[in-house]
Amino acid sequence: MHSSEIGNRKAVRYSGAVAAVSSIDGARVLRLPNVAMPNGFMLELLRTDWPAIGPVRQINWFQLDAEAVTGWHCHTGHTDYLIGVAGKIKLALFDGRDRSRTSGATEVVRLDPSRPTMVIVPPGVWHGLRNEGQGPAGYVQVLDSLYNHKDPDSRKLPLGTPEIPDML
Repeated sequence: MHSSEIGNRKAVRYSGAVAAVSSIDGARVLRLPNVAMPNGFMLELLRTDWPAIGPVRQINWFQLDAEAVTGWHCHTGHTDYLIGVAGKIKLALFDGRDRSRTSGATEVVRLDPSRPTMVIVPPGVWHGLRNEGQGPAGYVQVLDSLYNHKDPDSRKLPLGTPEIPDML
């Protein structure tokens, strides 16, 4: 098993190119550019002409209460594109795919709007999120397929499960 932490590197790619190498096969971390304006800034959250972006079918907003933690979950068919847009969020990844060359690998990525980041989570990679702040934190989830409410593509495990290292 190997692990890494990404979040304080200074690389920024204005083309949406990968800015940090992930320790998990198929996962990608992209730094997103803030564009300064006289009255604030603008952030390109996602462009379909970025090389790492597949088809976009649905976009969701999530807000986590102060210090809230999601449970572990993974998807069998769709890819998650996760972008932190408010507050400070810890995103933990665990490669639970038996046939992956990085099976058992872990990674922690910090999502923070001051260092805009998109993490691309492939099918079969377990992930959970923790709001590390005292106020609400938010992230955007982009899906490459529509969420099916009658037959959700989501497997879940509780926090503290022995199958996944304690990273949250």
